[in-house]
Amino acid sequence: MKRNAQSIRIVPASQAKNNFGELLKRVYENDEPQIIERAGMPVAAIISISDFQQMYPQQGKAGAQLANSAKRQQAAKEIAAFLKQMQKGGEKFSEEEVDADALEAVMELRRARRKK
Repeated sequence: MKRNAQSIRIVPASQAKNNFGELLKRVYENDEPQIIERAGMPVAAIISISDFQQMYPQQGKAGAQLANSAKRQQAAKEIAAFLKQMQKGGEKFSEEEVDADALEAVMELRRARRKK
């Protein structure tokens, strides 16, 4: 995956340790590699699974597990983007309309189960 130098973040080891969850979130959600420094020297990198797969194509069980993980990661990103878009606006429904739609969906599922 090609990136410009601005999207790679350099983080001191102490900050990475204290904010590891945030660091992982940046890698996972923003696909932003993190370079970890110790005493001013780069010593490690944290990259997304999809980047890892591109760098180290593998076969067998481990490769399949990584492929599934990358697919789940991509699906999660797509869902998050969709939900974010939905929260921005679109059609507005009253609480009563939403309740009526939910009730209708439940009734439809019950009817379908009875037919089986």
